[in-house]
Amino acid sequence: MFINCSGKKMKNIKNIFHSNSIPKTITFCVLTFGIYVIYQLFTLTRIVNENVVNPIPQWFSISAITIHLISYFSLIIFFVASGSQELLIFSKAMHVISSIFHITWLIKVRNRINQIIGAKKGGDLWLNPILSSFLHVIYIQHKINQFLHKPISANSHTGNV
Repeated sequence: MFINCSGKKMKNIKNIFHSNSIPKTITFCVLTFGIYVIYQLFTLTRIVNENVVNPIPQWFSISAITIHLISYFSLIIFFVASGSQELLIFSKAMHVISSIFHITWLIKVRNRINQIIGAKKGGDLWLNPILSSFLHVIYIQHKINQFLHKPISANSHTGNV
């Protein structure tokens, strides 16, 4: 157990995140039509919130999930029930709002993971904003796996945030 600069207790840095297979992550993302992405972002949010001074507000995560699900299900209803044009317009508008929330949420999670693992801009563990935006939780999981399999050297990050 470590204590960060704010006096908050936290786990050993190598015990914060869990390794996951990238092919498994991709498969879950595809088979769930993107719902796994939201689940994984929520899971990562819970993990980072326990280990940072400035947590992501729960209201933000719940709002992002709710808006995403409204957008998702309204589009499904449109296609399954041959919905009206108004439903399609509503679904598209919700998708735009959902995308804004989603990108903001992704940035918040990415920044906090970079902080926790002590990644420096341009370093091999740094979560690149462009790749994070396009590859989402697949890229984040790849970087977490890299971090977990990298040996801790004497001058590397030891667990204090």
